[in-house]
Amino acid sequence: MKADKVKNFSAAICIFFVFLGANKLFAANIAVDRLNLKQGFIPGGQHLDLRDLGCEAADLIPSDESAVTSLAEGLDGKIYGGTTGRACHLFVFSPLLNRVKNLGKIDGHQSIHHSLVVAADGSIYFGTALNELDQYPISEPQPGNSGIIKALWSDIEKRYSKYEGGHLYKFDPSKEKREWIDPQELCQAEDKGVPVPHNGIYAMTINNELKEIYGITYPNGHFFVYKMDTGKFTDVGETYKEKVFCGPDNRSLRGISRALVCDNNGFVYGSADDGAIFRYDPKKAKIENLPVKIPAIYHSVVEVFTKDENGVIYGGTSEGYLFRFEPEKMKVANLGKPYAQSRIRGLALGKGGLLYGAAGERTDHCPIFSYNIPEAEFANLGVLKVVREPYYIWVGLQLDAMLAANDGVIYIGESERMSHLFIYCP
Repeated sequence: MKADKVKNFSAAICIFFVFLGANKLFAANIAVDRLNLKQGFIPGGQHLDLRDLGCEAADLIPSDESAVTSLAEGLDGKIYGGTTGRACHLFVFSPLLNRVKNLGKIDGHQSIHHSLVVAADGSIYFGTALNELDQYPISEPQPGNSGIIKALWSDIEKRYSKYEGGHLYKFDPSKEKREWIDPQELCQAEDKGVPVPHNGIYAMTINNELKEIYGITYPNGHFFVYKMDTGKFTDVGETYKEKVFCGPDNRSLRGISRALVCDNNGFVYGSADDGAIFRYDPKKAKIENLPVKIPAIYHSVVEVFTKDENGVIYGGTSEGYLFRFEPEKMKVANLGKPYAQSRIRGLALGKGGLLYGAAGERTDHCPIFSYNIPEAEFANLGVLKVVREPYYIWVGLQLDAMLAANDGVIYIGESERMSHLFIYCP
């Protein structure tokens, strides 16, 4: 019996070191050439690190529930995040304590997708939805030229007919006094209700001057307004008429705007049919399609938005193009495509006129790029790789959230089965 234990222990040690060796080889194989690294991450130079989403055996967000799909910086300087998976969680990273704290599970929901905003009083508002990161089984196509689209839409309607709808929640950080929160404990957030029945909340933005939150829903693509002072929702209506499944990686996902942005004048923008940019006017309480479009070859939607202090908006599309939109001039400029792959899944404006982005489909790895705005120059920064030898190397292959904090630190949310928060100090 003793000999068997020694033998088993030796085998386990061998497997462990084989795993480490394979992990190093795997990381080496996927690392892409770093072009024009003068603005990028250089191992041993600028700092890259990661944090678990909680503490092991205490409050760690479970695997299959930890894909980070929303990030926002609170007024307290902490970084708040939302996850997607079998269930969704709210979490917070404290730069002072240098750790992530799980703030609890959102019961009955699977996703907080691009739907995390910060109010002027420091409250955190977030919207919930079903998990749309995974591709669901597709039914047998119906006869006719549009049979595939009809089958896909029928599958979506069946799934969402059983779903009450995504809820809007308000979380007050000052009221959260629990030191440790079990992963199965519920988040102490106030439920504000369902803006559109049988629809998840797909993306949100906020106008703190008007005390309004704006959102777009999935799968029907309705635009809604929530007034924080009255607690009332308004369903403004559909932003899309056509039902197109443009993927590119998830062929069961309807193509609608995956992000919203509010400009310096209070107008809200997203993408609409045929790549048009739509605008919501809060004074008229109406949506209109503008005479400008996002860059597209076939059918493209906005994936991510960010803006600078002058109100110039930058966005990334599902086909992988980076663009600039100047609302005052009603002008869109295609800035190019950082990689051959489709999709730009994260975008943040750092210091010194540098945009940082995460690009690539879920069927492949997701490298990081930068775009020097004054020089109009891309730099390929490669994949995120945190080296903690001799213990392990962790490579971030799937990324679905990015945030530039006020101090210039870039936070990047991993969206794997077991995910982390990456911290990049340029």
